[in-house]
Amino acid sequence: YDFVRAEGTGVLASDNPLNTPDSRARAFLAAHGGLFGMSDAERQALSGTNAAVTTNATTAATLSMLQLSKVSTDRLGMTHARFRQTYRGLNVFGAQLVVHMDKRGIRGVNGGFVPDVKVVVGPGIGAAAAGQSALATLRKEFGNVALGVAQNELSVYRAGLLEGYRGPSVLAYGVKVSDAAGPLEQVWLEAETGAVLNRIPLRHSALNRRVYSPKYDSSNPNLFVVRKEEDLVPVAGPFEDLFQFSGHTYRLLSSGFGRDSYDGLGSVMRAVYLVNSVCPNAYWDGQTTNYCPEIDADDVVAHEWGHGYTQFTHDLVYSFQSGALNESYSDVFGESVDLLNGVDGEGGTNNGEPTQYDIVEGKSVVSGGGVRWRIGEDVSGVGQPAAGILRDMWTPTAFGNPDKVSSEFYQCDPGDGGGVHTNSNVPNHAFALLVDGTAGLPGGESNGQSIEGIGLTRALHIYYRAMTVYQTPTTNFAQHEQALRASCQDLIGQPLNALSTTTATGTASGETITAATCEEVGKAMAAVEMSRPPTQCNFGPLLDPSVPADCDGAADIFTEDFETGLDGWTLASAGSFAGWPNYNWVTDSTLPAARAGAAAFAFGGSGGVCGDPNGDRSGKFSMDTPTISVPAGATSLKLSFEHFVASEFLVDGGNVLVSKNGGAFTLVPQESYLFNAPTGQLRPAPPVDQNTNPKAGEMAWSGADPEVGAFGTTILDLSTLVAPGDTFRVRFEFGLDGCGGNQGWYVDHVRVFDCPVLAPPVLSVGSAYENPDTDGSFGLTWTRPAGATGPDTLQESTSCAPLFTDDAEGGLTKWDLTTTGTGASNWESSTTKPQHDSTAFWARATENATNASAIMTTKTQLTLPTDGATTLRFSDWDVNEGDDTVSVEVSEDGQTWDAVYTHVRSEQAPFAAEFFGTEELFRRQADLTRYHGKSVYLRFRYTVGAENRPASTPFGWYVDDIAITNDDWTNVASGLTQSTYTLTGKPDGNFCYRVKTAYTFGAETVESPFSNVVNATVVNNTCLTNVAASSNGATAVASSTASSRNYTPAGAIDGDHVGAGWETGGGWNDNTRDLYPDWLQVNLGGAKRVSQIRVYTLQDDFSSPQEPTPFMMATNYGLLDFEVQTWNGSQWVTVPGGNITGNTLVMRTLVFPEVTTDKLRVLVTNAREHFSRIVEVEAIGCSAP
Repeated sequence: YDFVRAEGTGVLASDNPLNTPDSRARAFLAAHGGLFGMSDAERQALSGTNAAVTTNATTAATLSMLQLSKVSTDRLGMTHARFRQTYRGLNVFGAQLVVHMDKRGIRGVNGGFVPDVKVVVGPGIGAAAAGQSALATLRKEFGNVALGVAQNELSVYRAGLLEGYRGPSVLAYGVKVSDAAGPLEQVWLEAETGAVLNRIPLRHSALNRRVYSPKYDSSNPNLFVVRKEEDLVPVAGPFEDLFQFSGHTYRLLSSGFGRDSYDGLGSVMRAVYLVNSVCPNAYWDGQTTNYCPEIDADDVVAHEWGHGYTQFTHDLVYSFQSGALNESYSDVFGESVDLLNGVDGEGGTNNGEPTQYDIVEGKSVVSGGGVRWRIGEDVSGVGQPAAGILRDMWTPTAFGNPDKVSSEFYQCDPGDGGGVHTNSNVPNHAFALLVDGTAGLPGGESNGQSIEGIGLTRALHIYYRAMTVYQTPTTNFAQHEQALRASCQDLIGQPLNALSTTTATGTASGETITAATCEEVGKAMAAVEMSRPPTQCNFGPLLDPSVPADCDGAADIFTEDFETGLDGWTLASAGSFAGWPNYNWVTDSTLPAARAGAAAFAFGGSGGVCGDPNGDRSGKFSMDTPTISVPAGATSLKLSFEHFVASEFLVDGGNVLVSKNGGAFTLVPQESYLFNAPTGQLRPAPPVDQNTNPKAGEMAWSGADPEVGAFGTTILDLSTLVAPGDTFRVRFEFGLDGCGGNQGWYVDHVRVFDCPVLAPPVLSVGSAYENPDTDGSFGLTWTRPAGATGPDTLQESTSCAPLFTDDAEGGLTKWDLTTTGTGASNWESSTTKPQHDSTAFWARATENATNASAIMTTKTQLTLPTDGATTLRFSDWDVNEGDDTVSVEVSEDGQTWDAVYTHVRSEQAPFAAEFFGTEELFRRQADLTRYHGKSVYLRFRYTVGAENRPASTPFGWYVDDIAITNDDWTNVASGLTQSTYTLTGKPDGNFCYRVKTAYTFGAETVESPFSNVVNATVVNNTCLTNVAASSNGATAVASSTASSRNYTPAGAIDGDHVGAGWETGGGWNDNTRDLYPDWLQVNLGGAKRVSQIRVYTLQDDFSSPQEPTPFMMATNYGLLDFEVQTWNGSQWVTVPGGNITGNTLVMRTLVFPEVTTDKLRVLVTNAREHFSRIVEVEAIGCSAP
């Protein structure tokens, strides 16, 4: 757990308040530290007042320890003991626990403890080499700027701590790098290999005061002063702005919370007005706030000072969600000053209402309202989106920023410190909603939450207490929510100081916090999904280490384990400059994580001098398999190999190419990969970027997994690239830029194999079966395919029809269509996709479209069963730009959506057009079982990103053959040696059957796929009269009836279910072309017991109709979507299985538990060829007693 606290004002454990806070905290953790992942031994080591005296040297060498770092007491009388985690004398990065107590006992514990630390303290590369690697890494981005190592600390680093997943603990160097302007970045490098684990920015961009220009010299703090506290006469321009706005920030936190400057110790607040390579920007460098020309607005100045206050309180790490909270707190302080100080600039003076926007050419353009919650609106000469510093806390999406964790704008990329300036908008939005409430929003709610605003004073007191009491350097969004909830609870009934930017003295506000206030805090957190993990980011290891199942009966065609070297392989090496060291593949038997045996190895280690022709090692090298022949009988050719990659992230990397029939080698497309595909696109070459790797821009395996030994298996489908009779070669190619690097790429156990296609049996119903069967006894027969040996397994299900289907042939009648932004064309029916012979749904973007989407949502909710496995299946094809996304989503309420499928595919010309012309639609599926028993909407969402990428060729998204099915199959019989089976004693109901056989390959027995499905309907009882027939007293009425050809409702109950008299009144045809719903109602002439209803629609060849069968198709004129309902005395009730969508059959038979009713109806919501057509309705039953 990250946060454990008592409900309300209770305590977790009573203790002796006379003991020291250190001993009280240790005693509690000794008893309950297991809640946070502490081992029994680690808890026992805490049983004394000082871990150092209760743990011997041997134990200390294997356990994590807690070192007390700070004890503080707040104005509420609560005491807080803060501990940092160490291992063998080394700090564990970001790991802290804070124990909260009062005179009654322990109130709560929060923070993060890294369990099961096991690292060998003995670095492989050394501190000096780590420092040089960090410098080389940053020089690639910052060029020839003078850089130096400011600090280098050996620590324990927990992979995934900031991203939000549980990775391994590794020994690592945290190298802080500075340039002439001060601290720049902290680079974390794995101590054994030098792999870069993370880069954390140290510049947090966007009373005693001093303003400096053009710089600040820490060795002589009186130099370059342009404005100081004791000056009597204000200076002009930006110097005075920095001076005054720094004072506003000081007074805000002093008046509200009694804090004396950013460090709480009254330190001088130094602001620097300068021009340097960082401009245009503003930043906190750990000592001073710094501002470029025209970046001196009040909220920006307070924002940068907010970073200073953060550093000396919760000290949030500037990376991923912790960094986003760091940025958000600065925005909160910046906007609070802006709303309170009465100083307005060119951005506008209306601080009473938020900005309103219109969408123009895919961008949000101000159309009205005020400037409340805008960050940086007074910055001069900076347009939308204000060089990355302008944000809107009320409407984050106006600038392509997320307003909730599940937003399409939530950034997963490690750039910008893991999205600190983007994802900060999630907590920003929560604060704005909490202060103002949702009354002014459409519908009075946000993301399903109706929030009553608590005002700025209450909100800022809650946030300040969270940052000073509960939050730690690695606090994430979910922990932030718990910190706010705990802070709100603590403050109930406590006096709150007023907030002021004009006086530093605290005065009573008259406002208090109540339990109702805390309820609104919870609603605001829910509105932005603060505790929802960003599952869309898929944070985790570089390669999935699990071993996928092999295909059954596989036949090896080529194998290589490199135990005897590279015999038979062809090597090639090419550098871009004279300094190319002629790298090439070699075999290596010293593998990562002591892996046994040998593997092929491509060196990617550090070295080289970027930009120096004699030292730049930009180049690539490859190894090719011998020529491999595809057997004539090959059916499903695959390539698999095991590999380990540790390269400079998105700079160096490797991938696979294939040459067919002696032709050129081409990169394997992403769609051919079945498992562990390349996931990174190497940074582009100049002038777009600075990557001099010849493979720049290609998809590749790139980066480093911090867990040593993370080999993974990749499998790709060669049958999409070569055919029987072809010859081919496989190339493994690795590319480098001019300097820096990591270990390289290891490849092992290369294997080409063919997976046999195992044909299923063909199943049919025996001749004794009636339709319906009246005695529950009938036979099934099947034919085994050639080569199958058995034994066979027969299965049965009662979920026989799809829950939903749409093959796009009936148009978009089942869907609601919407678009957002400008430039995304709405969904339409299309036959433009080559290699697809039928109609598909198609969404696409127009030229230069950005930040737009096209959405196709089911018109009605779909009710999913409670048993079995429910699966969504569909076919699709897409090629778009790299920041465009296609996704399939599910929602219970139509507001909150869960993605069950997402895909991003970008191809450059001319390959995109080639793939468009040659590839078929790909089969996809998604598991919907977690929605069992719920009614849900389904939508297909095509999202166009913020960028236009000329090198990419967008073709849009094609979707077809959508079906939702339920699988609740059970075995009827197994081990069958014969190919027939007789069922007896079946009760009333609809049943479906399938069978599978087996094949024998040597000693291996492999099961086939299941056969086709056959259906059987059983009605055993003697109550078998068609009570819906006019000959039995029934009558019929309808919503409307066409006057031509003597159509009448009575024609649908005249006993002719074949439709022989269709053209002479033998059926019902509505009279409202393309308008739905239509209905046909049958009055049964009194109460009847009904257990089966049959609906017959018009046959394709209606001029020569045949006796309907359960499998006869109706694809020209039949009903598509309809419900079969009975009257229960007060309302219409749809019979079980009676909600039919995407119908393709002439005859639909519904068998259900017997009901008593006096009328029934067929409610049609869509039909083919403009009209609803029903040939006959039959209701099987008898008169009610």
